[in-house]
Amino acid sequence: MSNLKEAGQRIEKMLRLRTFIVGIQLFEKAEGLEEIRKIRRPNSKRVFCQVITMARTYGWTIGVTSENLIRNSFCGVMLGFYDKPDFMRNGTYKGSIWFENKEDAKKYEESIIIIPSGKFNAVVVGPISSGNFTPDLILIYGNAAQMILLINGYQWKDYERMTFHCVGESSCADVIAQCYLSKKPSLSIPCYGERRFGHVQDDELVIAMAPESLEKIAEGLEKLSEKGIRYPIPFFGVQTDPNEGMPDIFKYYHSLK
Repeated sequence: MSNLKEAGQRIEKMLRLRTFIVGIQLFEKAEGLEEIRKIRRPNSKRVFCQVITMARTYGWTIGVTSENLIRNSFCGVMLGFYDKPDFMRNGTYKGSIWFENKEDAKKYEESIIIIPSGKFNAVVVGPISSGNFTPDLILIYGNAAQMILLINGYQWKDYERMTFHCVGESSCADVIAQCYLSKKPSLSIPCYGERRFGHVQDDELVIAMAPESLEKIAEGLEKLSEKGIRYPIPFFGVQTDPNEGMPDIFKYYHSLK
């Protein structure tokens, strides 16, 4: 856990993140929450994006069960706390708002990735810098420039092309459930609900990743920094000769006839 904390601090510093990097740990039994130091429990109903925002902005470690989430919410379905009810399968839950007809709404419901139900009953969210728990996955919020550099850091070693998903409304599924099941980084655009209730800002994107990815990203960002690729990305000017702002190796190839 100490290596995870240290890697997170390096990334927060290099990318100048506005909020804490947070971890999410899922528990088969709610009693697991009692073993976490300095944990907070909601005293009223919440949606999960509210919990994430409190953790990443206030620095709190927060534990919730299905009892803490609003009744019959998609949050509990996405986290695998309980089965998807019929009204989330037949197009009536969000179909009356987001889609022209029930058929489109049903296509949407079928496309959403969720954690299979029956395994987990509780979840904790908190800054990885706290060291209070062992996360199953990591969440990072940032602007588009921070996200592309974070991906560049991930790709520095053992390169792979990244593929991301967007179901529309329900970005938590695209990020949390997708990453949990695939073990690969998953980036998405925070949805209307996460912005309305979770207070995600207009310029923010979110990415989830396995905890072991943090050290890989921190190392990659440091190597890129040695080459002058850092955040914030400096503007060079839209009316200048771009060759003057290129690395020397680019200048060389641009000069070839």
